[in-house]
Amino acid sequence: MNRRTEQIPTFVLALAGMTFVIASGMRWGVPLLAWIAPVPWMLWIRRTTRRRERLLILALLGLATVAQVAKIITPPIPAVLALGFGLPAALGSWLMLIAWDALRRRSSEVHALYAWPAMAALNEWSSYSLGPMGVWGTGASTQPDNLALLQLAGLFGVASIGALMAWVAAFLAGALAAPEQKWGRHGALLGLVLVVVFAHGAWRLNLPSRGQTVRVAAVVTDLGFAPDTLPTREELDSNLETLFQRSTWAAERGARVIAWNEGASIVERRDEPALLARASAFAVEQGVDLVVAYIVPTSYEPFRFENLAVYFDDRGAERARYRKRHPVPGEGAEASDNPVPRIERPFGVVSLAICYDHDYPEMSRGHAGVGAGLVLLPSSDWAGIDPLHTQFARVRAIEGGFSILRPTRWAASAGFDPMGRVRGWMRVDEDNQRVLITEVPVEPRRTLYAAVGDVPVVAGASSYILILLGWIVRRRRP
Repeated sequence: MNRRTEQIPTFVLALAGMTFVIASGMRWGVPLLAWIAPVPWMLWIRRTTRRRERLLILALLGLATVAQVAKIITPPIPAVLALGFGLPAALGSWLMLIAWDALRRRSSEVHALYAWPAMAALNEWSSYSLGPMGVWGTGASTQPDNLALLQLAGLFGVASIGALMAWVAAFLAGALAAPEQKWGRHGALLGLVLVVVFAHGAWRLNLPSRGQTVRVAAVVTDLGFAPDTLPTREELDSNLETLFQRSTWAAERGARVIAWNEGASIVERRDEPALLARASAFAVEQGVDLVVAYIVPTSYEPFRFENLAVYFDDRGAERARYRKRHPVPGEGAEASDNPVPRIERPFGVVSLAICYDHDYPEMSRGHAGVGAGLVLLPSSDWAGIDPLHTQFARVRAIEGGFSILRPTRWAASAGFDPMGRVRGWMRVDEDNQRVLITEVPVEPRRTLYAAVGDVPVVAGASSYILILLGWIVRRRRP
């Protein structure tokens, strides 16, 4: 350890580490801090092997992560969610620090420089592939407006962005703690990679859209529901009239495809045929494609429901019935394993998903797999994740090479093209018609990530860690 970094008081590292974690992610995040947030913890973990001090690191990291998540807790979300999401994320980060320092002590500073981004990539991949949090907590989730960087997701996925950010943090930590190490070549390599990544992103963002565009409309209602405060029948009837009125307003202004927000109405099973018949007749009368999104209660104690989106074409035919595949943890929706729909229309191929579904990169690969050029994503958020959650959707567009229309209750609605560029935006806190009309391209773009997924990143990161472990074991043999 460098004598200068040893002189940094522990409480300074703790304060800096907690501040960076709290300020770098979720609402009001400072994207630049996310690139350096691990550095204080890496400097601290390498200077101690005492169990108490390492447990103190875990406690403070947990406190900071819970505080970060607490920034998105607003009604109707319970405060306990901050613990449920924050503590597991903090434990994963702490275990990664412990494992990284063990590898560093048994190998070298140079090996540690590349072990940290490899471990970060595997950690993020396992989180959104196996866990309930999707892409929340990934490096990419802290960079929602860094479109040039996010283009990397079209090549190697979200985990590659996290790995690149972790590489920067590992280089800074190594250069500060071990300046006697010759870092010139490694810094030059990192700098070259950063230049290439951002140059690729800038070039891609300058590409024009291909093929025809279609005018789409997001129709949003303000009526919501909770298990203990369900709307009355009169409120539901009035809300349904408002939805069709707003849909008519959109059709009169040239919208070719209209989609409602997630759970725009609550419909009893006995009333579902009437709603669908009305939606079919509306599509024929207005000459539009219409997606009605609603929930059908299956029980009230506890409150459970089917979360549905049904697509009608302009002839009134039901072309797809989609149920939400990834309910939010704690949500009453019943998970579905229905396939990703492929809806062939004269203007292109359309597909469907619902809100939290698009927090999982598997969905972008699924939509690309059916050749979708436009994905309709009925959604419903809350104030604490507005507009962050809407911005996440642009990463799925980049990964799969398709446009997205995201009608969102209680948060921003948006339209994105296949490069994640904003084609339309409607804030929730303004006095507007609650209808977003925009033009989006419908010709899909092929992406490397859609073809090969996370295989290159996971294989490369796993191989490096396994080879390093094998080298350590072999070197320690008598």
